[in-house]
Amino acid sequence: MNIGQNNVMTEFVKTDDILKDMCGIIESSQKAAYKALNIALIQRNWLIGYRVAEEEIKGGTRSDNYGLHIIKKLSSQLSEIYCHGLIAGYFCRLKMKMHEHGMRQNPYNKHGV
Repeated sequence: MNIGQNNVMTEFVKTDDILKDMCGIIESSQKAAYKALNIALIQRNWLIGYRVAEEEIKGGTRSDNYGLHIIKKLSSQLSEIYCHGLIAGYFCRLKMKMHEHGMRQNPYNKHGV
């Protein structure tokens, strides 16, 4: 992600209408913030899924309940650290998606290892 100048700074054009300028600045800044946040959330979710899948694979011959056990434990621990309830819902949805797609191997490894 480029932390230097962004489109908000480089595309600003001053006009004779200060209200119009302020609206343009606010709206373009909001768009830039939403885009940056979306990128960060996508990266976070990918890395979380990758790490959970790796831990599940490490369990190898353990039962299908092993992945559920990992998620329940993490959900409880992370809820204590961050925001109670939000983390549990995220991990529940993650596990459902993994099972929907029959993901017994790491879904993030392109080589199927």
